Amino acid sequence: MNNPYFFIPGLLILGILAGAAIVQTMDRQDLVPFAAIDTIATNAAEFGDDLDVTHPMANAFMVSEASDKERIALLEQQIELLNSRLEQLEQDAIAAAREQTRQRGSLATTPTTSADSPVSGSSRALTTDNLVSAGVEEAIAADIVRRKNEIDLQTLELRDRAIREDYLGTSRYSSELNTLLEQDVSLRNEIGNDAYDRYLYTTGQNNRVNIASVMQGSTADRAGLKSGDVILNYADTQLFRWNELQEATTRGVRDEYVNVTVMRDGQIINLWLPRGPLGVRLSSTRLQP
Repeated sequence: MNNPYFFIPGLLILGILAGAAIVQTMDRQDLVPFAAIDTIATNAAEFGDDLDVTHPMANAFMVSEASDKERIALLEQQIELLNSRLEQLEQDAIAAAREQTRQRGSLATTPTTSADSPVSGSSRALTTDNLVSAGVEEAIAADIVRRKNEIDLQTLELRDRAIREDYLGTSRYSSELNTLLEQDVSLRNEIGNDAYDRYLYTTGQNNRVNIASVMQGSTADRAGLKSGDVILNYADTQLFRWNELQEATTRGVRDEYVNVTVMRDGQIINLWLPRGPLGVRLSSTRLQP
């Protein structure tokens, strides 16, 4: 059984078979990358004219780069939505505080000034430079800031005095505070709608009212309003904040028809809607004037 004449030819045959198997395996492995190249090449338009199909690894990197760009774009959209939602929550909190204070018949806890308070997306520091960048003359801008600062300082002094003399939250405090607020500066009235629009935009604040969703069966639904529509004007009044729309719908005579201007996909649409709740969920957005 140990005859070398049988052993050596056997080894040769096994070697030949093993070599054939290796060659066949290599051929199959070589076919995979080339098949992948053909698949990517058919979609070359998705990645631009610079797609290199001469090397499998080059194609792999191009696909990865495109995927990263898509993920970054998606993250940027999500961040924008979160910022919008944060600003809406800030404005909700301010509106809720004002309503609660109004029902109590006192302005003791109502936010009335940005002095000694955080600067946020809905509360920016008013400076001469910000107003000038919006197209306001420097002398006018400086005067507005000076008067606004005077009212803010007087409001802080009043609150400090009321706390020390223990009459914060009383009718006396409300009366003194209202007297101050009557002298407060309305920036929108001071500089006009166009400059105010530019001021909001250049300082990074939202300046448009956006429809987040439409309630089924509502006035907005029957009128054909859609999610993503931007409401520019209500009853011929330009809107910059979502709470301005809320206030506008409660003015005038209920169910009287008013003109509503909407922007959808860059197109302006004019609608006539009855005054009252629209039945929409609102958010804020930032668009260049």
